[in-house]
Amino acid sequence: MTMLHEQTIRTLSFDRRLIEFYSQRFEAPHISWLRQTLKIRRQMNKAQKRIFLCLLFLTTSALTVFQLLLNYDLSFELWESPASLYRIEMWFGGKCIGASPEGRIETVFCNPRNKQYFQLSQGGKLVFGGIQRDNVQEDSNQGKCVKERENGQGLVLGDCSTALKFDVSPNSKYLYTTNITFNKHCVTPVNLTSPDEPPNLLPSNNNEVRLTPCHQDASRVKLHEENSFQEDRRYLLIPLPETGSNCDFPACGINLPLPPVSLVKDPDRCSILSTCVTVVTKTARRPLLVLRMIQQMRKFEKYRDLPVVVYDDGVGEYSEEVMKKIAEYKNLRYIIGEEEDIGISQGRNLAVQQVKTKYFLLLDDDNLFLNKTNLEMLVKILDTTDASLVGGKYANRKDFASFLEFYYSKETKTSPKIPALRRGSCLEANITLPGFPECVKCEATANVFLARVRDVLEVGGWSKELKTHEHLDIFIRLKAGGKKVVYCRNFEVENRKPHSSKLQFNAVEYVLLRNGRKEQMKSLFANRWNIGDTIGD
Repeated sequence: MTMLHEQTIRTLSFDRRLIEFYSQRFEAPHISWLRQTLKIRRQMNKAQKRIFLCLLFLTTSALTVFQLLLNYDLSFELWESPASLYRIEMWFGGKCIGASPEGRIETVFCNPRNKQYFQLSQGGKLVFGGIQRDNVQEDSNQGKCVKERENGQGLVLGDCSTALKFDVSPNSKYLYTTNITFNKHCVTPVNLTSPDEPPNLLPSNNNEVRLTPCHQDASRVKLHEENSFQEDRRYLLIPLPETGSNCDFPACGINLPLPPVSLVKDPDRCSILSTCVTVVTKTARRPLLVLRMIQQMRKFEKYRDLPVVVYDDGVGEYSEEVMKKIAEYKNLRYIIGEEEDIGISQGRNLAVQQVKTKYFLLLDDDNLFLNKTNLEMLVKILDTTDASLVGGKYANRKDFASFLEFYYSKETKTSPKIPALRRGSCLEANITLPGFPECVKCEATANVFLARVRDVLEVGGWSKELKTHEHLDIFIRLKAGGKKVVYCRNFEVENRKPHSSKLQFNAVEYVLLRNGRKEQMKSLFANRWNIGDTIGD
């Protein structure tokens, strides 16, 4: 590794820690300003950097005072709205704060069937709403408040007269209490290596919850108003199979098979592709890859006029030269977002919402059209059947064509059975479509597909918190929403990774960011669907 590359890594690491620190305290516009300012700093010499850091400290200190004034007594207004029952979700791992039947505060799956919610009272007491199943109250802990155990190790429910007083930080990111020395301690899941050792404040899914010094990741929470939470997790409320199944956790209701894909009467056929299909792409500071994709697509005369919608969440202006190249393509709508790093899922959602045609073709920015990119075939299938999505494959790669099933993994001597998701092969089942021998009924394909805009929006699109690991999420939602999926092995695109940094403006930074949160995104996906593992992915 060259000295210049090492220095770049150190600078990016410092910048990332600084942004994370201030993200806890300021709103998105302030953070966007900070990101742009830090990019300018990278071009300064040592003396200029010292002056820059002093000015940054003074500016952010002034912003802190201003924001404290704005957020005075914010928590009471937030929690005491007419609908003031809230789920408390841990930002890092995706589990919720709940209570055991014995009243021990712990992390649990965010299960809409099991309504563990809280309310912050006028006096700052955290009141437990009780556990309900199918709207039948089961919990004698309803109305009790969160307090610390007598030995100080963990939190429990008890008499509200002796309960702790809590508050919510600005932006509602931390739930904390302040002791007599004015030190803030946050509600935090902890890893316990030994009962006699202090907790390890790494982000955790473990169910032990304590008051600890506030940690920027491990202590961070998201508050969900109960009605909104129920709507967001509505697919976990599908009735479970009554007989013939050992699967009894919330996602098992999604296992119910869908009927075969069928032909529609009097189909509304697409005569001009550009009026029926829009290409949708999410990118992050890689406009030159997007332009490469469009240039390759335009080599095919029949695809030259396809509209393209691109969402770029790498905030910041590009050079005049790049903007001129983007402007050359009249059918390209290139959206540069106001908020940086919203992730693949939310970027795709925002792009699809801009589509005016009835179908959209999902491509990544490093995908290229081939002779086998037979878009007319996919359009014909959606035109003439009740399928919602038709997927293809990446050239020179194995087929990704799967059925999805929630089940319990086998119990072993070293591990108990856990709720899980596994993939079966659509090609082995080989339920072909009449008239399309290379296409089969399926439930999940590769991330290259043609879909009905209406149906994807109807199921809520992609789960927006999944900045990566979003692939299976959209297909689970489609299956849960009763939307049918088809896989065609004779539709291909090329996935050509960029071999030159000239095609991307943030190669090092993006790789560090993406790799640094793999485990978090994997955990968020699993906990959203109340499972512990994904088999075959």
